[in-house]
Amino acid sequence: MNPPAPHRVGQPSPLVFHLGAALSAYANALLAAPRADTAGFPWAEDLARAAKALGPDLDRTAIAAEVGARLSATLSGLEAWQSHPYRRTLEDPAEIWRAGGARLLDFGAVPEAADPEGPPVLVVPSLINRAYILDITRERSMLRWLAGRGLRPLLLDWGDPGPAEAGFDLEAYGKSRLIPALRHARARAGRPVSVIGYCMGGTIAAGLAARAPDGVASLATIGAPWDFASTTGIAGGFRGLIRAQGPRRVEAMLETMGEAFGAVPVSLFQTLFALVDPMQASVKFRRFAALDPDSRAARHFVALEDWLADGVPMSAPAARDLLVDWQIRNLTAARRWRFLGGAVDPRDIRVPALVFCGRGDTIAPPSLSRPLGALIPGATLLEPSTGHVGMIVGSAARAQVWEPLAGFLATHAG
Repeated sequence: MNPPAPHRVGQPSPLVFHLGAALSAYANALLAAPRADTAGFPWAEDLARAAKALGPDLDRTAIAAEVGARLSATLSGLEAWQSHPYRRTLEDPAEIWRAGGARLLDFGAVPEAADPEGPPVLVVPSLINRAYILDITRERSMLRWLAGRGLRPLLLDWGDPGPAEAGFDLEAYGKSRLIPALRHARARAGRPVSVIGYCMGGTIAAGLAARAPDGVASLATIGAPWDFASTTGIAGGFRGLIRAQGPRRVEAMLETMGEAFGAVPVSLFQTLFALVDPMQASVKFRRFAALDPDSRAARHFVALEDWLADGVPMSAPAARDLLVDWQIRNLTAARRWRFLGGAVDPRDIRVPALVFCGRGDTIAPPSLSRPLGALIPGATLLEPSTGHVGMIVGSAARAQVWEPLAGFLATHAG
């Protein structure tokens, strides 16, 4: 086996949490086994039928052996990923604009592009993760695929917050990075620009279309959270707990982190994502252990895990907007989130809009993302069967997201 790659050592972060969550869950399963055949046992709905076939008097020794085997497979999968020879070598397309750490990348210039002067599309990713999820590999690049269909995607890569962005809140990002990028794209293309927003970039893109519609031809959002009222699930329960204690504690914590580190560290967001599904890492690395390391599926897994581990720190004011004003105070759904000089109301969006809400999305589930589509006048709402990242790079992404997105953009191009 190859030695661990330096950029994967200690990953996925927080590694101790992922391993501890798996150990705790399996230990609890072993302890609960004597009660597993009782009527009130809380089996997951999709496992209840299979559980009945297990019968009474489960063999706890066999369960312990299975627990050991699963933990061992998880560790084998982690080691296989950390030592895998894959490295991302896909080069970025031409940079046509830059301000501070942000830059605009022209996918009309990639070899796959069918029309370098095709209808322009400004693509707004999340501030939390690297923008190259939209160009993860040549085979799974949504932007290269759209370019091959005659569109001209222009990716706004926010970059790392440097000295210029240290005090940026979302308002500053909008005024000093998003609006100038839009103006440059429109001036370069000589016509209005369609806008795609992914994850929190979709929420920001909706704010752009509502508050500064000049130059926006149409809007598409993918997994864009909007209404954070839900307190179901682990993420919702965490929101409810923080709300009960008051948002000031979170604001103080973020301010302290910003002062200490210059920005809110990646590890905070990785921990929050891990809390959404504590067993996800154990399950997926166990599955990876069974893959042929030379297979396309294994290389895709490694590429995606490398991206997940390659997080982006966030300026403390922007993190406050995201975690306090959105998640806790729910100012977006209350239509009191201020962006580009005023409160954002999706009912003010007058351009054609397409909203994707993944039915398997645990980051921005339909309860969070569907309300945005309901508020935008005349918006088309599509609910693919995929998860949050799966809408961009999953096996069903092309059929369920890319193709309807390309059709929408071709119809409503500037």
